Amino acid sequence: MTIADAGLRKVVQHHLHKSQGWLWTPVETAGTRQGVPDTHWAHIPSFTSGWVEHKATHGWAVTVRPHQIAWIDLHMRAGVHCLIMVRAMGVGSSHDRGDSLWVIDGAAIKALAEKGLNGIPGLAVLGRWCGELHEWNWPAVQQLMTGRQHDR
Repeated sequence: MTIADAGLRKVVQHHLHKSQGWLWTPVETAGTRQGVPDTHWAHIPSFTSGWVEHKATHGWAVTVRPHQIAWIDLHMRAGVHCLIMVRAMGVGSSHDRGDSLWVIDGAAIKALAEKGLNGIPGLAVLGRWCGELHEWNWPAVQQLMTGRQHDR
């Protein structure tokens, strides 16, 4: 578990598993190319793919570096699907329920960096779930990522 994402990347990959058609490629480019999100994903059944930047916070503020803003902004303008997932562990951001997962449209990365979770425009928050990790609505997360209903 890294400080930057508090294990969120592994949690997401556990719940959106390879057996469900998910392919995950961790990308570590700190020494070569700054700003690239930390995970590329592909979902075979829906023929979709994109990038996720995983973050963690103990309150409302989320650390986003300028190169991350630039990379996601540029790629969003080119039509690339980019999301930011934030594991918020502070009581304020989860209504006293412990952890919460925020799924944020990549187009709001600058607002996230400048204003934190509570300053993101409403439509940019694609989903938010509070409580234990298994209580987060994983079928809804899948639908946000792929645009498809989860098969039950």
